[in-house]
Amino acid sequence: MTPTRPASRLLALGCVGAAAFAMPAQAQTAEPEQEQEQPARRLGSVTVTDTVIEDSYKPEVASNPLITQPLRDTPRTVTVLDKSFLKDNQAVSFTEALRNVPGITLGVGEGGAGSGDFINLRGFDASNDIAIDGFADRLQYSRSDVFNIEQIEVYKGANTALSGAGGAAGQINLVTKRAVADTFVNADVGLGNRDWRRATADANVLLDADKGIAARINLMAHDQGVAGRDFVGQKRFGIAPSLAFGLDQDTTITASLQYQEDDNLIDYGVPLLASGAPANFPLSNYYGWRNIDFEDQELLIATVTLDHRISDVVSLTGGVRWGEVRREAVWSTPRPTSQASLQAAVDAINAGNTAGATYVIGGPQGLGRISRNEVAAARAAVVIDHPVRDGGIGNALVIGAEVSRESLTRDTISTTGLAGTARNLFAPEPDFAGAFTQSRTYGLIDNSADRIAVYGTDTFKIGEALQINLGGRYERFEANLGGTQYAALATRSFSEDLFSWQAGVVWKPAENASLYVSYSDARQPQTLGATATGTVTTANAALPALKNENYEVGAKVDLFDGALALTAAAFRNQRVNQPITVDGDVTLTGRQRVQGVELSATGNITDAWQVFAAYTFLDSEIQRAGTGAELTVGEEIAGTPEHSATLWSTYDTGIGLRLGGGFNYVGEFATRNSTLANQAWTGGDYWLLNAMAEYRFSDTLAVQVNANNLANERYLQRIRANDTYVIAVPGEGRTVMATLRVSF
Repeated sequence: MTPTRPASRLLALGCVGAAAFAMPAQAQTAEPEQEQEQPARRLGSVTVTDTVIEDSYKPEVASNPLITQPLRDTPRTVTVLDKSFLKDNQAVSFTEALRNVPGITLGVGEGGAGSGDFINLRGFDASNDIAIDGFADRLQYSRSDVFNIEQIEVYKGANTALSGAGGAAGQINLVTKRAVADTFVNADVGLGNRDWRRATADANVLLDADKGIAARINLMAHDQGVAGRDFVGQKRFGIAPSLAFGLDQDTTITASLQYQEDDNLIDYGVPLLASGAPANFPLSNYYGWRNIDFEDQELLIATVTLDHRISDVVSLTGGVRWGEVRREAVWSTPRPTSQASLQAAVDAINAGNTAGATYVIGGPQGLGRISRNEVAAARAAVVIDHPVRDGGIGNALVIGAEVSRESLTRDTISTTGLAGTARNLFAPEPDFAGAFTQSRTYGLIDNSADRIAVYGTDTFKIGEALQINLGGRYERFEANLGGTQYAALATRSFSEDLFSWQAGVVWKPAENASLYVSYSDARQPQTLGATATGTVTTANAALPALKNENYEVGAKVDLFDGALALTAAAFRNQRVNQPITVDGDVTLTGRQRVQGVELSATGNITDAWQVFAAYTFLDSEIQRAGTGAELTVGEEIAGTPEHSATLWSTYDTGIGLRLGGGFNYVGEFATRNSTLANQAWTGGDYWLLNAMAEYRFSDTLAVQVNANNLANERYLQRIRANDTYVIAVPGEGRTVMATLRVSF
């Protein structure tokens, strides 16, 4: 039951229509005399002249072309996980990487959406606010591997002037690897418990130094079970070539492809009582059907970019991108038909009658989706950057436009004969032994969305001490909802004109420090998610866009000649027009608020001692609710832990050995706000202890050993609660991996 993969699609990889992001332009912000005193390096439109330590965790700049200043002088919270940090952590998947970002929690897919990346950031859904190289990637699929990722940038707080329609919580941008003006080969081979096996290769060749021609290829093969979970497995393969012309010259063209196949067994976790308390059964239990459930996914993204430097002040940048995800999956959830049925099984276990601990399973059982997501986009911008000279006036202006089209088609797989089956809660059989039939229904969803946008941002500098940042975006958003799922809608075409803006003031008491205050808002059309999940409701479809506002004050300072970055911020992110039901009518009069504090330290304390540390405090509240029983004023917002933190630190002993370790912490949080489970999650408070050791035999050969969840903490995550059930996916148990690294 795997998706059709015509050979012609694979043969066409080299000539497929390209897709791209607007590469940041190569403009300067440092003063000439600073450039003469110390070597500078560039990323985006920023020239960085602070001390650069090889493989440091401290990022200098972001890749977004609208972020024209170093992160130290950017008036918002941005968390960056660079390739060195991801390598040291052995974070090979998207979710493993995101666990290091406090304020993020993960969820599981609904019956209509299936598997995918369901992300809660600072209290609000960010599942549709993911970008690849700056282009919105609002397709709901499993971004399972980071083998082709240079760094992950998390922009926090509502801001669609920066990221485009959506952005209620912020944006997560994945920066991919591309050809560079260098020659190197890096290869890793790893083994671990639970049949953890992985091999990657990253090779770059500078073909012509004079013309700036280089080629790069990234390869990945991965196969693993999941520690602490029976039968669950993940297998994937990926290839990502890129070719660049004109590197380090006035005009640069880069073309790249990424292809990846995934073959997984979907894990919807374990059933829980309405109170959220786990029953007395092994958390390793698998409650799907191994001989029925599966997930096959195929991803293809093509990119072409063009960057042209007209002068030291003016740059042009642009690109086109095309991407496609094909996914076929069938899953069965562990939810009971009723809480009474589950409670009876729990009582039997507590009485010692494990053989008689049966409960009746409900739906969905054997529910499947066959989906195809596609996106095509083009983007162009001009960057005009006048650096401050002799204490005068400086200005960094970016003006651009983009167009895109997203589409989703979905068919349904239905399985009969599964729901209503009695299942042993203590020791479930992994395979369904009875008779069942499957059928396919075509034309469930056929949605599309078109966008056209113009945007701009300006950083006006008054001397060396004061910066004023202003930005705005106008976007025309049009969505068409087709297929049988939306047949009942009287109107199936929707359009909306959206305008968002941001403003910030930065005061620099010293060159290495900044104090800032900022405001930004976000506009999220009701039909925004239709091209990803197809879950727009009849009641909400015609309502105006949701609006979030973000207020933030903060301080940033770089210490030790720029090697260590310290940040502190206080913020309030609030939705001012949440849909609620008042006397039977859906209105945009609800209000939700998340406010808090975030602290971080990133970089090098000494040349040998690196650190990545962050803490987030979130105070969430439903401030205005409807007349129904769904939400209650004063309750916490679901999936918003009050406390979360991460710490990772490494030390180079100077004798070829590096040692590292740290923790991830997530505090209690509410599962949802409803009549069933409107209380703090009793099992949500957990610590994960992690460690690594690397020994370098030579400049070309090293061995790295990682141990995640050292204490084998058994915890629950990816929680989903509904009016009749609560389910959660147990976190991964102790995992130990040894990796041989070869580089030359």
